[in-house]
Amino acid sequence: MNILFGIHKPDSGYLKVFGTEVSFKSPLDAIENNIGMVHQHFMLIDDFTVLENVILGDEITKSKGLSIDFKKAGIVLNEIIDKYDLGLDVNKLISEISIGQQQKVEILKLLYRRSEILIFDEPTAVLSPVEVEHFFKIIDSFKADGKTIIFITHKLNEVKHISDRISVLRKGKLVYESDNSNELNISDLSKAIVGDINDIQNSEKRNASVKNVEALKLDDISLTVNEVKILNSLDLTLMKGEIHGICGVEGNGQSELVDVIYGLQKNFEGNYEKLIPGGISLVPDDRKRKGFIKEFNIGENISLKGANLNFLPSKKINKISEKIISDNDVRVSDLESPMSELSGGNQQKVIFARETETDKNIGSNKSDAEENNILLLVHPTRGVDINATSFIHSKIIEQRNAGKAVLLISSDLDELISLSDRLSVLYKGEILKTFNRNEFSRFIKSDSEIEPETDQNLY
Repeated sequence: MNILFGIHKPDSGYLKVFGTEVSFKSPLDAIENNIGMVHQHFMLIDDFTVLENVILGDEITKSKGLSIDFKKAGIVLNEIIDKYDLGLDVNKLISEISIGQQQKVEILKLLYRRSEILIFDEPTAVLSPVEVEHFFKIIDSFKADGKTIIFITHKLNEVKHISDRISVLRKGKLVYESDNSNELNISDLSKAIVGDINDIQNSEKRNASVKNVEALKLDDISLTVNEVKILNSLDLTLMKGEIHGICGVEGNGQSELVDVIYGLQKNFEGNYEKLIPGGISLVPDDRKRKGFIKEFNIGENISLKGANLNFLPSKKINKISEKIISDNDVRVSDLESPMSELSGGNQQKVIFARETETDKNIGSNKSDAEENNILLLVHPTRGVDINATSFIHSKIIEQRNAGKAVLLISSDLDELISLSDRLSVLYKGEILKTFNRNEFSRFIKSDSEIEPETDQNLY
């Protein structure tokens, strides 16, 4: 898709757009050929308004061309917003709107530039189930207008629900095609991508010595930010050797809950008790902004873990990198490659390994009590392919079985249901209810009944 959008140039072969062979030197060439792309990580300026972000680089000017005609631009944008029911306020700052609305701003940028071929890279990864349904309605309206949509996703149920034709890429090759999604079998599709996928819940290898041991306890935690109550009398207990899932629509206090536990937010009320020795590891929600330094290579990013690593010689760091690469099937051209050159799945594997395996790989003499025994995972498989997802899931189970207390926050209900030993529903900063493993299960549907998850499925 980066070739199609003019970001990369192919080594060989050619592109045809609307029957005409083309060669793009930059995304501007692609845009001029009516191609638009919504990237997995949005390309927006937080301190600009919706209107300023959309018209940037393609401004409507007043008659003499010396100033921007914001009024006319606003009229044009609002006509598009009303036509496709995007529900955006063009005067809002990007920093003031939700992730789902930011995605709509990216869509608005495409429509403003009259794109006829629309590329969406993992568009539902950051959306709640209700937002996914609305997004699919927007896609349907694009189809009705005769636009071509390329929809990249790893959520197989969504592939079947929204696609007319389906292609599978593996290691840069086209390995599977279907011209009729109505006849598509999800099991066959998953096998084409990664092979057989088995149920990953396995309790037989758990560390029995940690059973019923409390690791961390939050009691009556409240948090107010800018006079808005984010967490509301929240109670939560993490147990060793257990995965505790948190489900709910994003923006209901998930990130603030993590900030409190990890020590990034101190201005809360209530009682916070860490009941076991050792530290806390965090796999953050946004790997590019919070998880690594893109210009650093794998070893340099691993060394960010702690001061003890910063003093290791480069040869030792390279050995640690090689072991992490080998143990976690990280695909990288060489040890000096910056993290920015790795795929999202490989970046996530490195971050996960750094937070869970570093001590083991450096031959640390730390006792079990000194290791990080609490693991916070926030959307750990967001935007990674099904193969990397399966691998990361198996590693999460390993951490639980080793006796660590795992807090899993995810917008993927299948992920939560597959992995969680207990599952709590978070709504408006409050835990409404917590379910034990035997009290929840996934909805099993035949292929003909598969549809996007809804809020009703959650309960």
